[in-house]
Amino acid sequence: MIDVRLLQAFYWVATLGGFHKAAARMNITQPAVSQRLAQLETELGVTLIERTRRSVACTERGRDLLVHVERILSLHDAMHHAIAAPDAVHGVFRLGVVETIVHTWLQDFMHALDERYPNLVLEIDAGASPSLEDKLRADEIDLGFLLLPLNDPGIEILELCSFPMGLVASPALRLGGRRVSFAQVAEHPLITFVRRGEIHAVVRQAFADVPDLRLHVSSTLAPIVRMAVDGLAVACVPPAAVQRELTDGDLEVVRTPAPLAEVRFAACWRRTPDRRLARSVAAIAAEVARAAAARGRAVRRRSTRSGATGKKRRPA
Repeated sequence: MIDVRLLQAFYWVATLGGFHKAAARMNITQPAVSQRLAQLETELGVTLIERTRRSVACTERGRDLLVHVERILSLHDAMHHAIAAPDAVHGVFRLGVVETIVHTWLQDFMHALDERYPNLVLEIDAGASPSLEDKLRADEIDLGFLLLPLNDPGIEILELCSFPMGLVASPALRLGGRRVSFAQVAEHPLITFVRRGEIHAVVRQAFADVPDLRLHVSSTLAPIVRMAVDGLAVACVPPAAVQRELTDGDLEVVRTPAPLAEVRFAACWRRTPDRRLARSVAAIAAEVARAAAARGRAVRRRSTRSGATGKKRRPA
C-alpha cells in the first residue's frame, strides 16, 4: 500500500506548481518533498512530474493519477476528522483575519478554538481583505475571515456576520450630536480602507454626489484611527471596530440622513482534499459570531429601554 505522505507530496507539487511551495504547505523541507515524490515514482514505475529550471508540470500519467489522489486524500481527511479525537489534531493552522473581526470577536473565537483543538497552533495574518484573498488563493493561509462578496468557484464560503458601516470623527470637529449631510462631512478629509475592497466601494457610493471628495486610504486600521482621533479626517469604518475609542470619548459617531450600507464577512477556504479542518474551524467561528451578535442586540435593547425610562417628563 502506498504511503499517504507520498501522495500528499505529489498532490501539493502538482497543484501548487513547485517543490518549494509544496514544502511550505506540508511544513517539511524541499529535499524531503523531492525524496517522497521520487519514491512514489519508483513504486509506480512512471514519471509523474516533469521538471524544468523554471517550472514543474504533471505528465499525462501524473494528470491521471491526480484525479485518484484527490479522492484518496479527501477520504483520508474525512476518516481522520470523523474518528480522531480533537486533541489528536495538531500542527500549524494559518488564519487570515480582517481587522474588523480582530477588534470585535476574534478573542472569543481563539478561546473557543483552543477548547476544541488544544494542540493546534495558530499563525494569524491580520490585514485588508483584498490582500488576504490573494494569500488564500496562493495557499499562504488555510482559512480567511474576509469581506463579501467573493466570487471564486475554487473557494468555499460560510457567512459569519455583518456590521453596519459608519462615520466616526474626533469631537473637535463638532460633527456629533446632530444629523449632518454628506456634503457637510465632506468639508473634512475622509479616510477608509484600500480601494480594492467592499468598504471603499460603500464609501464611494455614499458620497457619489459630493464633488472633489478627499478620500485617503489605508491598508490597516491603526492609521485610520490615528488620523480620526487627531481630527485630521473623518473615518469611514464599522463603528464596532473602534468601540474602545467611542467608549473613551476619543471618537464619536457622525449621524447622516441615510445610513451607510452594511458589510458582510465570511469564513473562506480553498477546495482542497484536506479542507475538513478548515470547515470545522469555520463552524466554530460562525458559532462565536452568532453569540457576539446576540450579545450586541441585547446590549442595544437594554440601552434603548434605559434611555426611554430615563427621560424626564416636562411639566405641563
